[in-house]
Amino acid sequence: MNFFVNRAMGLGNSGVEHAEFYRAKRFDQAQLPYRFVFTELVRELHEAMDKWNLKNDQVINMWEYFVFGGDYFTQGVPKRYERKEDTVIDSTDTHRKKETVTTGGMRLVEHFIKYPDPKDEGMLLVSTSRIELFNENTGERRVMYETLEDPHRGTVLANIHLFNEQGRHMFFRNEVQLQRYFFEQLDQAYDHNNNYIVDRGEASEAALFDRELPGLKIIEVMHADHLSDRDDPKKPLWNNYYEYALTHMDRVDRMITATKLQRDDLLVDFPNGQNQIVAIPVGGVSDHVEEINVDRDMQSPIKFISISRLASEKHIDLIVQAVAKVHDEGTPVALDIYGLGEEHNKIQKTIEESNAQDYIKLMGLTDHADQVYPNYDAFISASFSEGFGLTYIEALNAALPVITFNARFGALELVHDGINGFLETFKREDDEFNVNQLVDGIHKLINSDYQKLRANTKKSVEDYQDHVIAQQWKELINAL
Repeated sequence: MNFFVNRAMGLGNSGVEHAEFYRAKRFDQAQLPYRFVFTELVRELHEAMDKWNLKNDQVINMWEYFVFGGDYFTQGVPKRYERKEDTVIDSTDTHRKKETVTTGGMRLVEHFIKYPDPKDEGMLLVSTSRIELFNENTGERRVMYETLEDPHRGTVLANIHLFNEQGRHMFFRNEVQLQRYFFEQLDQAYDHNNNYIVDRGEASEAALFDRELPGLKIIEVMHADHLSDRDDPKKPLWNNYYEYALTHMDRVDRMITATKLQRDDLLVDFPNGQNQIVAIPVGGVSDHVEEINVDRDMQSPIKFISISRLASEKHIDLIVQAVAKVHDEGTPVALDIYGLGEEHNKIQKTIEESNAQDYIKLMGLTDHADQVYPNYDAFISASFSEGFGLTYIEALNAALPVITFNARFGALELVHDGINGFLETFKREDDEFNVNQLVDGIHKLINSDYQKLRANTKKSVEDYQDHVIAQQWKELINAL
């Protein structure tokens, strides 16, 4: 079996989860079996599964296994339940306990604790101190653990008890030990000789790397730049999300990069990894080419689109400032920003400070990007780093030229300056410079042969057709 190992998924996801969903479709195309494995306690797991069209037996959650046991690994949850929540609040209006019944049939009991804020004298904080998990159908308590605040690692799980786990009361001091046991049980349920494709989770890496399971193969997938900054001699540091894997390459059977450029860059540090490091795109385009009118002109106003998580590393506020600057020069423009995230309020404030409410809009989340792209003239991004750039290839496939920074690695591999878009230089600590560079990219688009750009975008994604990527995965899995 091929297991896609990740921390969690939800109703809204990052590019990592969407890369997993895309991979699953390519595995279906190549007739390769797989299961999604999530190690976090996901309260809305089954709602998310419904949204992303995942079947009951395609998803394995570590905590659901410990609650339900039996044939859960191969069959999934026995039945669905109505979701319920109940909170106990004391006389000081403090939350003390919360009970949640998930649609999968787990009952979570969260016990809260009130304590002084170590950073703000006189302030009291409330957080989860202990969680118990019950089987809602039988009423049996199956799991109990504590959550502790570590000054370096944040919230960590500790003192984990499994009750009636194959007739035993088991204790694990930390999550790595627990995951190690979980993967042993999972591996045994699928008769060993399994492939673990790790997308996210250092605890999962530590658990798997330390065990010699029969026929174990570990495939690491790199979804972002592996270095802090290759060009800065003061910062030759591994991306902390991949540091554990990169410092244990002797335990990794294959390291997957999304681009050939990133593979070449990794080979600088691992020159003997010619066979170990493999480039397979994490996104692609349909084998069925849709007819798109590449001969149309730009609209007036020129309509730009941005789709991403509203996260700080996406620098969407710079896009807002750039589009506003072009508008103030007298060019009719509009920008729609799709996505959700913690930067929403900051972006909205930037829109208001630019007096751009009439032509720059926050559109929220879309699950149908392919239907949205044709309404626009160009895609614009301000990310300083993209491991691949799923939205880049989606936009290019819809015949939208892309304006972005010449960032490692997705932009440099997918966007060809002056051919299917425009690549602009950037400086990490100079927002004014970066805004002006995006303005320059918009000016280049306005002065370009737009119809030729659109024609080139379709040609530029031919190597990323689904059947090509499905075959790459099939060859890799069969070679292990």
